Amino acid sequence: MRRSRVLGAAALALAIGLGGLTAVPAVAGPTAADDLTIPSPPHQDPAPKPVYAAGAGLTMGRSWNGERYWQSLQDGREATVVPCPSHSDGVVFHGDSMACGVGPELAVSPENTGPLTIRDLGSGTSETLTAPPGRAWMRAFSPTQALAAEVDQVGWLTLHLIGRGDEPRKDVVVTSPEKFGTYAFRVRAFDRNGALVTYLKGSGGDSVALLDFATATLRPVPMADGVTSTDHTTFGLGSQWIAMENSGKVTLRSRSDGKETRTVDLADWSAKAVHPLGDWLLAQTGGGLSAVPVTGGAARKLLHRTAEKITVGADGAAYVLGGTDSTHWGVHRIAPGPGSAPVVEKVVDVPPNPAKREGLAFAQGQLAVGQSDPAWSVQGYTASVSGPPTVSQTPAWKCDLSVNAKVCGVQDAAGHRSAPTGDGRFVSLLRTDVGDCFGCHLAVNVIDAAAGGTVRQVLLEGGSEMWPGVIQSVSGRYIMFTAAAKSTSRSYVADIETGKVLDVVPDWSSELWGSTLWQAEGSKGVVAGTDLRTGQITQRVDLGSGCRPHRIMAAGSWLYAACSSTGDGAAAFHVPSEKRVPLPFRTGQDYVRLGDGYLVRQEGVVLEVYNLRSGTAVREREISQWLRFYGVDWGIDRFGGRLAYTDVGQTVHLVGVSGDASPLAVIDQDVAGTADFRQVKTWQARWWLSKPVSSWKLTVRNTSSGITTVVRTGTDARGLIAPVWDGKSSTGTYLFSGEYEWTLTARPADGRGAEVSTSGTVSMTRPPTGGRPPARP
Repeated sequence: MRRSRVLGAAALALAIGLGGLTAVPAVAGPTAADDLTIPSPPHQDPAPKPVYAAGAGLTMGRSWNGERYWQSLQDGREATVVPCPSHSDGVVFHGDSMACGVGPELAVSPENTGPLTIRDLGSGTSETLTAPPGRAWMRAFSPTQALAAEVDQVGWLTLHLIGRGDEPRKDVVVTSPEKFGTYAFRVRAFDRNGALVTYLKGSGGDSVALLDFATATLRPVPMADGVTSTDHTTFGLGSQWIAMENSGKVTLRSRSDGKETRTVDLADWSAKAVHPLGDWLLAQTGGGLSAVPVTGGAARKLLHRTAEKITVGADGAAYVLGGTDSTHWGVHRIAPGPGSAPVVEKVVDVPPNPAKREGLAFAQGQLAVGQSDPAWSVQGYTASVSGPPTVSQTPAWKCDLSVNAKVCGVQDAAGHRSAPTGDGRFVSLLRTDVGDCFGCHLAVNVIDAAAGGTVRQVLLEGGSEMWPGVIQSVSGRYIMFTAAAKSTSRSYVADIETGKVLDVVPDWSSELWGSTLWQAEGSKGVVAGTDLRTGQITQRVDLGSGCRPHRIMAAGSWLYAACSSTGDGAAAFHVPSEKRVPLPFRTGQDYVRLGDGYLVRQEGVVLEVYNLRSGTAVREREISQWLRFYGVDWGIDRFGGRLAYTDVGQTVHLVGVSGDASPLAVIDQDVAGTADFRQVKTWQARWWLSKPVSSWKLTVRNTSSGITTVVRTGTDARGLIAPVWDGKSSTGTYLFSGEYEWTLTARPADGRGAEVSTSGTVSMTRPPTGGRPPARP
């Protein structure tokens, strides 16, 4: 026989919180028809890929099948780019030309010793060069010559310029002031006049050199002071300057003689690409595209968002795929204008480029989205919880990874992403620095949406020996996570405000809901709820499964459990009515999540929404969706809310579930029993709620006089009511010292169910004033 019994007064709030199955008729609120969206403009095939070259036209690619095409800048005419004959053939683009048969950056190999075919994509004509014996094609060419290399028996590399077409110089040996081998040789950039190359000198050390096609000479280019390696250097080749960027600092050398030097300090730590354009330096970073005068002066923002790296056209101009945001997207030409300052011109409109979204965290109508637009960040949106469904179309808050490095909780995998607490905060785990010790301690990163996305770190008790696993469950001020300590992996429950570890959980069959930790007890399907405030079991529920639950989930009035990791005996359980709801599927624990009266299951590329509120599992919605892996493309608001998922166009959809959510309940509280205003200025109290409220009121009643005073009121609380009281009435005078009973009442925002009311006592002491409390009437 199933049993569901409540132990002690401490469990009363929990029992109220679990509510009734059909307490009141449904009124205005989220329904199954809700489908709100937070668009990052939808993906439209064919979508642009890297801009490879720019001459009389642009060479681009289509993302969906890898096909490349050339588009005229004069009349918009398009021509398909026929791929190289073999996938093993290297390819390099410049201007309207495409060369097939170039090899890797290093030694001679079969990939680059065959014929070199150079096609003019605009005219459709082509030219084929045969490599002389022992020669291999390198990744650079000009209108008259192509670069080749020869390796001698010792391993030294000799460069050759092989003439094209009517060029009389058919094989010219490049003069070099020093010997170098095939190892680490790379062509970094080239144009019609020369190529910038790097290599490892025979005498040791990295070297940068400029190859001049006209004179067939290789001239060393000094690197920046203190820089000895080219491994982390970004190069740019302009008509006047050679640029070398390392850790945000750019050294420019004169192209003509290499002697004149300029330096530019970028605001960003590093650049994806740099390109000298006249007396300006173009710098492409995570913050878009900027131009900085090489003679000194303020940077100018040219594009706020870019995709692939800068491409230098045959005309010397820079071409960049980007825009002001995801909507206004195109290929832009940047060239010197009046006074030599860069001028940006959009030459081709392309479909919008959606920001890449990585993971969703959703609670109490507050949604956190991991996003790269243009840099990594976590952005917050707010959805309505009553009346006509609405959602903010711009972020209400933002945690920028470039500002808060490593603490925003980039949502790149299940368990590692930011997880919602249900009170306006989002948490993630990280080994953090302590003093001079890097990554020495496990910490909880807490993002506060109410504070605009600010982050604080809380060091966990014993965290110096812990290595983070995944976040299993979060509710209010508590987090449950896995961590490895002393070669053993365990689950821990901790207070995210103090860092104190409250419990060690033996396995995954546990879940947090408010201050209650639900755990399996025994092997017959019984689960027990422990109040983390006292450490005492306050409730036991027999799920009627007859097996030890392998995984427990909790939301509102509902529990979920299965007998094994593969979903044997999966069922939901409505605690107030003691009704077990068998589920018509068998699936792994990582592919199902429980909401308040509904359940979402991922089955391949389909999301299935099962409504449980009628007492049976009804598949209410099926969403065919491209899904990468669990927990990244979808999430649920288990605090009475909706399902959120991201479609292939990176638009976020918020979908409602029909029927009644559980009645509003207080699921945790932190209320001081004394308020001595001689010592402190304020009395603070906190109540965590099972779903959003539209209004609330806090009263205190003097137990001697019976006089009740309203001390605080509020509206639109999402998961947490945290008033601060100064001990005074609305007229600004202190109440008299004595024993008081406080009462908090709150009204559910969705209009479903009655107000919630909870009470307690506080002993108040006012500053000395000489007055006496009035007598009881």
